[in-house]
Amino acid sequence: MIGKLVHAKGTGLFLALAVVIATPFATRAQSQGEDTATLTLKNVKERIKQNKNYLEEAKDRGKAGDAAGMETALENYERGTRGLDRALASGRFEGDVYDREEAFNRVEKATGKHSEVLTDLLESGKIPEQARPHVEHALQVSQKGREMALTNLQEARAQRRQHEASGQGRGQSGVYGRSGGAGQPGGIGGRPSGVGTPGGMGGAPASTPGAGRGAGGGRGPG
Repeated sequence: MIGKLVHAKGTGLFLALAVVIATPFATRAQSQGEDTATLTLKNVKERIKQNKNYLEEAKDRGKAGDAAGMETALENYERGTRGLDRALASGRFEGDVYDREEAFNRVEKATGKHSEVLTDLLESGKIPEQARPHVEHALQVSQKGREMALTNLQEARAQRRQHEASGQGRGQSGVYGRSGGAGQPGGIGGRPSGVGTPGGMGGAPASTPGAGRGAGGGRGPG
């Protein structure tokens, strides 16, 4: 009887250790999958909405003097923005040339608006002083997202013009990957004028919920 108990405990310990050892690999695989995910225009709209709501949460927390809550919301905003950057620039987009152009157009307009909001926060003097560095870093991430979107938007517009010149219409979907390294989050590709200094890294959202607004070429926000 004692031998069976010892064997059972030993088996349980082995299984527990196996789970602990395997967990980092599972997490890493999931992270890599997010970086190379195939996005549709609908996915892009949803992520833009989420990023904007993270920013709204940060504003509300800052006004309430909740520095810790503001920092968490800003971290979520940064992770969401960088994740979208990576998915569009390093991953793939599924849809026709018109959808791809609209996706980058929406990201460009959204991140431009986000930069304005973050700048206003810094200039208002109404945020906890200890949260100021986090706002400044979020601003850099937003500006970098806009840089990426602008660079890739130019490429997407060129592809759309070629598509129309060849006499093709809408409805011909495809999977569009990175072309010539343009607009990678790491800074590859020329920097459009008027865009601030890029910065930031990527990851998964922490805890605060989010929803937001994107802007698009010819369509209303999703």
